[in-house]
Amino acid sequence: MALVLAGVVLPDPLGTETVLRRGVAVARVGVSWMITTTEFALTLPGRIEALMNHIETLMTRIDRVIDSADAVVARVQRTTGAADEVVASASVASHTALELIELFDPIAKQAEPMARRFIDNLSDEEVDAAIAMVDQLPGLLDHMEALLPILATLDTVSPEIHELLGVTKDVRRAVIGIPGFKFFRNRGEDKLADEERTED
Repeated sequence: MALVLAGVVLPDPLGTETVLRRGVAVARVGVSWMITTTEFALTLPGRIEALMNHIETLMTRIDRVIDSADAVVARVQRTTGAADEVVASASVASHTALELIELFDPIAKQAEPMARRFIDNLSDEEVDAAIAMVDQLPGLLDHMEALLPILATLDTVSPEIHELLGVTKDVRRAVIGIPGFKFFRNRGEDKLADEERTED
């Protein structure tokens, strides 16, 4: 079938049937696209609502994250304040330590040769003896506390002891002055010597 365009007859190489088939195919594609577009347009409000729900859930989570971040920031600020206090205390302690070092450094330098000599000449036996002596200090303290009242009375006994010593000297002089005392003394010493030899 020929095509007539502006009074001019054109040849129809494809044929009218082919053209019609192609037109129907294009129409079907157009109708299919319209149906798909219509379905999409009909489901769009539901999708938008679901999207809004997801956005709302996401915003709730974001709010929680922000609250947690605020709490963390508050804790960090408290920790920073505590750290500042620690730093201030450390600064004071450091200043005091420096003052003590300045005070004791000359003494330490002066005592270092004597301390080194003392340590070099200290044997293990002397260290053990010093430890043992320190262990005995509590008992020694108890004995000293018991002995102090007795020592406090010695100043009142001292004149009597002095007088007793004088009397003893007088008695000794008197005994030595007895005739024959030397003989008896020598005889007594000999007898004591014999008894000691017998015991041996």
